[in-house]
Amino acid sequence: MTERQRRTWVRFLIVVVAGAAGEVLGVLLRLPSADLLLPLLFGGVAYYLTGGMDSPFRRRRGEPKYWRGTRIDDN
Repeated sequence: MTERQRRTWVRFLIVVVAGAAGEVLGVLLRLPSADLLLPLLFGGVAYYLTGGMDSPFRRRRGEPKYWRGTRIDDN
């Protein structure tokens, strides 16, 4: 598993947990239509806030760059 795939899975997990938290909050507060609207709202906000997590432009130093399966040397 590459670093980008790992970051994508972490982002997915964050969005799912945020959606579940929105549903739990809506049920506890007994809000109308909370079972649909709050999870969408919480999940959407989490998706937006974690937008740069799986971006290839946020490569750390020392992480190799690949193009079509071939490693590219910056030098």
